Amino acid sequence: MTQLCEVTMEARGTETLDRAGYARLRRAGETNRQRLLVRLCGEVGLRPAEITRIHLEDVRAHVHDGNVHYFLSVRADDGSHARDAYLPREVKRELDRYVESEGIDDADPVFDVSPRRLQMLVGETVERAVAAGAESLRGVSTADLRRYCARAQLRAGVPPAVVMAVGGWPRLEGFAAAPDEVGEGTAAAAFARVDGDSDGRLRAAFDRLDHPALLLDDGGGVERVNERFAAATGVDSETVVGRELRDVAAPVDTRGYMDAWETALAGETWRGPVVCRAADGDPVEGELALAGIGDPTRPDGFVAGFRPDGTDLPTDQTRFPAVQSRVLAAGDALAGGATRDGILSRACDALVDGDAYSRAWAFDAPVEGATPLATAGDADPPDSVSALATAAIADGAVTSGDPERDDAPLAVPLSHGGTDHGALVLAPTDATDARERRALAGLGGRVAGTLAAIEWKRLLLADAVLELELQLRAPDAGSLFATASAELGCELTLEGLVPLDGDSLLYYVSVGDVPAEDALTCIEHVAESVRLVAAASDASLLEVTAAGDSVPGELIARGANVSELTAAQGTVELTCETAPNANVRELVEGVQQSYPEIRLVAKREVERSVRTPTEFQQALAERLTDKQRSVLQAAYHAGYFDWPRGSTAEELADSIGVSSPTLHNHLRRAQRKLLAAFFDGEE
Repeated sequence: MTQLCEVTMEARGTETLDRAGYARLRRAGETNRQRLLVRLCGEVGLRPAEITRIHLEDVRAHVHDGNVHYFLSVRADDGSHARDAYLPREVKRELDRYVESEGIDDADPVFDVSPRRLQMLVGETVERAVAAGAESLRGVSTADLRRYCARAQLRAGVPPAVVMAVGGWPRLEGFAAAPDEVGEGTAAAAFARVDGDSDGRLRAAFDRLDHPALLLDDGGGVERVNERFAAATGVDSETVVGRELRDVAAPVDTRGYMDAWETALAGETWRGPVVCRAADGDPVEGELALAGIGDPTRPDGFVAGFRPDGTDLPTDQTRFPAVQSRVLAAGDALAGGATRDGILSRACDALVDGDAYSRAWAFDAPVEGATPLATAGDADPPDSVSALATAAIADGAVTSGDPERDDAPLAVPLSHGGTDHGALVLAPTDATDARERRALAGLGGRVAGTLAAIEWKRLLLADAVLELELQLRAPDAGSLFATASAELGCELTLEGLVPLDGDSLLYYVSVGDVPAEDALTCIEHVAESVRLVAAASDASLLEVTAAGDSVPGELIARGANVSELTAAQGTVELTCETAPNANVRELVEGVQQSYPEIRLVAKREVERSVRTPTEFQQALAERLTDKQRSVLQAAYHAGYFDWPRGSTAEELADSIGVSSPTLHNHLRRAQRKLLAAFFDGEE
């Protein structure tokens, strides 16, 4: 059946577009609008005329089996409802971002241009892809993109009748059902079957939780409710799916709701009192725990556990609850430390202030002698403790002093970004297990991260810094920049660098004198991911995500700040800053362990001009126009930058007395000046 449908469709148009070609076409889009247009044709199956009739109010959510699917009500020429097109979640997000960035009202058309103009925009994208070397895409049209969409859905296993219904294709002979017999429920069920297996496993695990809980999407909307939550609160799971968390479980005060999301988005767990309200019945008070799922910097969603007042969670008869309490207390205590010794002392004190551990010692790296930097407890460390700390640092894992004894001392390495900051050694009061060691390993990483932050703070606040110039002449040394510049025969310049969780780094790199498509093709082979941010005739700006095991990563892990980097013909030259008292020889030798060819070219102490907060504010105020300042202030006080937002762009524009596009224009310009002053130090 699928083969018949594909053959029939291909007979109507060219088979020039495959998955790789479609990916290249998407990357060739120069603007957000062009990239969105390609996706609306190639992943939703819309015609240009249908795209011109899109309004944001045409997007609807449909709940199927506890999950949210999105549909777009496609309008006919006369404005009447023609069909429901399936809107993949990623395309829906891109549509939302485009609407927000352009300041488009819900009732206004998203693309206020003619169908012919949309075809031209897609054609320009095709021409750019062809110019970059994708000759097979020559002549691809919006009609070809629609056919590609249908073929992709069929190959994913969506029934032909559903494909025809959501794509507006006429009936073909041999189909079991006519398209007009397919409703939203049937379509949602069909697309649900081709969703990723990982989502299914996550939902299955969520349903098996032994306490009341909610599963939220990455926008904070309720996506799934388990039976225990419905039973404990009396809510109807079908009616709350798609609603905001505060509509279901509201913190007792407004600030609590904002704190909950700020904490969860920071990668931590928020706990606080809430009130759950069912449509019928009395409110149920209790405690909510909210945390992100997946990457802490960009959660795939959130899970919220609920404990009604007057109930007890299942108790664990082992020592683990006491361990959790001490680990959490030690983590909380880190915030009050301002020095290295202070951080380690606070961690040791918090760990022994309970029933889990009787003594704690903290050692520097490398461990020299038997004298710890900080201690807690009533006894001096045994002679074997320093050797145990050394072993844990070398192994990079929680190490037992005696594998034959369950209650033997444990050494916890303090490692962050590939740099060893020492070790904690603990004397447990009872037998330990694997869960405890995992919890301690997490604490060790957090302590090390805090110690690294202390070093960064010293560097940032120093009146003078030590500036180092380094050079790497080896295109085959494993450096992303050396390899790419040698293969492309061009110059790469680092415009910005952002450390990410998981030791990855996000680079913003300008590439000169080569086509953007060539640069993308080359760099995607040596990086985790690459994206075109902007393209011009003389240079392109790329966003590159790469592993932290790179020259910049090695320097950052050792407390240095990479300020400049250029690469040409396989040679990398970079400048970094470190604290004046840094051990330069140790830093360079540490980097040379991974990159033996790197050499120190020069070092010098540089005085830095330090501006007070008042001077910074005055300098920024002089750069902002009166209108930009007033719009920025109004947006701040109206909660526009909060999450979820306290005011929408439309509400803010009405209050100020300007149109939405004007508001967004002022905001973007003001934010750009603010961020340039903060990150680049522009006067």
